[in-house]
Amino acid sequence: MDRSKEKHSKDSALKRWYWLVVFWPLLCFVFAGIIIGQSGRTVDERISDAGFAIFPLIFFAIGMSIRHRLLKERRNATALTTATVVYEGRRKRTGGNQRYFPEFEFQANGVNYRVTSSAGSGFGLVKIGDRIDLYYTPENPRLFYVPVLHRRDNRCACLFCGIGILFPLLGLFAPKVRAFFSFLP
Repeated sequence: MDRSKEKHSKDSALKRWYWLVVFWPLLCFVFAGIIIGQSGRTVDERISDAGFAIFPLIFFAIGMSIRHRLLKERRNATALTTATVVYEGRRKRTGGNQRYFPEFEFQANGVNYRVTSSAGSGFGLVKIGDRIDLYYTPENPRLFYVPVLHRRDNRCACLFCGIGILFPLLGLFAPKVRAFFSFLP
């Protein structure tokens, strides 16, 4: 894929992100209005179903903010290199949970760089000595992204966004869902 097509693809992904981040919350508020205006639901059902349409937007916002960070990093970091994991980056956090912020070493423009991932995980995704793909920004090689780490973050973003999309639809169609499951004892 040539550079212009790759840049267009990354720009269109960011444009789709902007469109969805505006469109979906507005649609959820429309869903809540429809739910509140529907007859055949009790007041308690209207309140809980409207809550199903509005409160999941918190999950949607978290997922979309993760996705935005990933898209921006990917858009700017275009030069590919192979990096070596030099440190798993174990750091203790509150509650005794450990987070891993791996450090990578790579060469760009004849200069060796040692960079630490800004996104930590609760388990080690890479091991010391692993050679992995790393994309960096040619103007500033300290700005980078690692596809191995991005896959995990992308899955988290998809999970949060999925909750933020599925639950409002459940709120909208709650009477049908209740009727479907009414035969259960």
